[in-house]
Amino acid sequence: MSLLALLTAILAQYAYPVAGRNPIHAFYGRLCLSAAKRLDAGDRNSGILAWFVLMGVVLVPVALLSALLWAIHPIVLWLLDAAVLYGTLRFLATTRSLAAIEARLREGDVNGAAQRLAEWQGESAGVDEASALARLAAEQALREAHLGTFAPLFWFLVLPGPIGLVLYPLAHRASRSWEQGAEGERDFGWFAGRAFHVLDAIPRRITAFAFAVVGNFEDALVCARSQAAGWIRPEEGLVLAAGAGALGVRLGEPLPRGSVLVDRPSLGTGEPAREESLASLEGLLWRALVLWLIVFLLAAALQAVG
Repeated sequence: MSLLALLTAILAQYAYPVAGRNPIHAFYGRLCLSAAKRLDAGDRNSGILAWFVLMGVVLVPVALLSALLWAIHPIVLWLLDAAVLYGTLRFLATTRSLAAIEARLREGDVNGAAQRLAEWQGESAGVDEASALARLAAEQALREAHLGTFAPLFWFLVLPGPIGLVLYPLAHRASRSWEQGAEGERDFGWFAGRAFHVLDAIPRRITAFAFAVVGNFEDALVCARSQAAGWIRPEEGLVLAAGAGALGVRLGEPLPRGSVLVDRPSLGTGEPAREESLASLEGLLWRALVLWLIVFLLAAALQAVG
């Protein structure tokens, strides 16, 4: 049933793409802001309390609703799974954004590519070179594929019903929202950041391994082991280094932003990523998704046998 719900959600996203800001992600953002407004005392203890309150307020009703729908009929729970998958997964949005940037770069429209990347990232790219934009777009695509698709799929497979699909993005949003800001606000977000680090520990390794399986296996593993720790965020570096190695291109690298050269570690191997690399990356992401579909198929087969 999980595999069927996943396929249904992907087909629904293809036929009816989510326009504008995703309402579920916007809802999570409002919940995080509301919890911080009410419980932020500027220390770690209030952050711990806020995290557990936030998770309880959201996940307990989701668990109760899932149990109720299962008691009514498994098909009703399947419909809920498909609906939450539709609102959670960002795979098609990721590949569409990547393809749009690639098309603009191939047409020589560097400004258009930079604008599209800025919309995707939610902030200005700050660069006006085609090669730099291609690298940033590839990094954003790998990051989004993990955070918006492959990691949620792991938790959907592990936890019953839509609980995992809610837990992971909500924890990610709390981590992002609460860790930013002044020193006291960072203290408040200390636990949220570490909780998400724990929740993401296995999924990011699985994502890195999936990229290796569907790409250049040896280079992906070597790059992940040797380069991830040197990245700005080592946990993110694992996914980016594995993806770059699987593609056989280099990401990271110093970036020219105006008159300043921003120093960044190198990830991957081979030549720096260019616009033609983005099409190869899109293929890598699709192969990784197919690998996940196979995993769901095997899980369904094992469940049927058991």
